[in-house]
Amino acid sequence: MDRVQYPALLLGHTFGVVSLFLLPLVVLAQTRCVPENLNPSALRGDAAKGNWLSYRNPKNGLSFRHPPSMRVEERDPVPFHFDVVPDVIVDLKGDELNNPNITVMRFICARGQKTPGMAAGKAHALLKTHPRENASGRVAEGAIGSMQVGGHQAIVSCGCGRGACQFSVLTLQPYECQILPMVTGEGFRDNLPPPHDGEFPLLSIINTVHFESAMK
Repeated sequence: MDRVQYPALLLGHTFGVVSLFLLPLVVLAQTRCVPENLNPSALRGDAAKGNWLSYRNPKNGLSFRHPPSMRVEERDPVPFHFDVVPDVIVDLKGDELNNPNITVMRFICARGQKTPGMAAGKAHALLKTHPRENASGRVAEGAIGSMQVGGHQAIVSCGCGRGACQFSVLTLQPYECQILPMVTGEGFRDNLPPPHDGEFPLLSIINTVHFESAMK
């Protein structure tokens, strides 16, 4: 993987652009952060069921629930060659039968807890940004709104790479964690803004994200 700038998850949107290189270029040629015309049910994010499995990271307490057809893989951050090594990288993968080894969603978490004041300042700064065209005529990264994740404000952003645009969600408290959809193939539209349930229940998974006390 090419070396990626990683300024302590200030924006974190670079990860989304890098992940877009995984999308087949022939799938979609979208260069604008235009919200999808979605069925209201896709925007409710209430698809979690009683049989969903629970995950909890022992380092920072990142927790979420996911369908039993998916599995969690904790990654070593070092091989990713970020300028500032994140504390936690977790991939949520599709089941091997129907979606062989594909990464559906990635969580990239920075080190260190953030105070409410730090989180509020970051949110204020990020919400001033908006997706704009860059020198190549494609939309650069920027905030398109916010949502509640684990009882705290999180920033929803959009960025466009070579193949398509995708949303990302950045939690700000107690840890900065970038949540990136990485669906490829027929489910590529799951990546398009706003966060929603599509082929995979991405929004419903995000709605279960919270931080439990990390193990000492």
